[in-house]
Amino acid sequence: MSVHFDVSKISFFGLDDWSVAVCAWRGCCIEVFSRAEHSVADCLKTLEAAGLKLSNDAYHQGAVARLRALSDCMSSHTFGGHEKGTRKRIESWQKLCEKRTMLAHGKVKATQNGITIEPVNIPSKKGPVIAPMSLSRVGMLEFLADLEQSQLLLHQQLGHIKALATKAKPSIATKQPDPGSSPG
Repeated sequence: MSVHFDVSKISFFGLDDWSVAVCAWRGCCIEVFSRAEHSVADCLKTLEAAGLKLSNDAYHQGAVARLRALSDCMSSHTFGGHEKGTRKRIESWQKLCEKRTMLAHGKVKATQNGITIEPVNIPSKKGPVIAPMSLSRVGMLEFLADLEQSQLLLHQQLGHIKALATKAKPSIATKQPDPGSSPG
């Protein structure tokens, strides 16, 4: 079961305990990510049931891998023209997924004006060190609103794909010229 928060009940500007509001905001964000992951998993299950071949990433535990599998399917099949819009929604959601790890695993500190999130930095010689993220109280609300809007649009787009799953057709690959033929 999923808990749907009413953000207006979180006191971002009142005299309530700010640290509790910060925890509630974080929970709201994680809930939205969870809703999106369920939408993606349900769509992948529908595509598989319709007989479409999915890459191994569709069965991966990582959310980004499953998004990649879904995008690959949109690239190799047509869904009544909805595949292009779906790839755009997936791409938008993937950008937001970059913040999910920080929200889920980072150390969130309530500040007087908002929050600071310190990511978990694993000592390594490879890869960049991720900088802390700071958001004002208004920025927190804007982030959550953007997250909810993007999740809703992804969910709606995946609904179109699920509805057309049994009618999906392989994309027509552009024919490569025969290497032995002459142009013309």
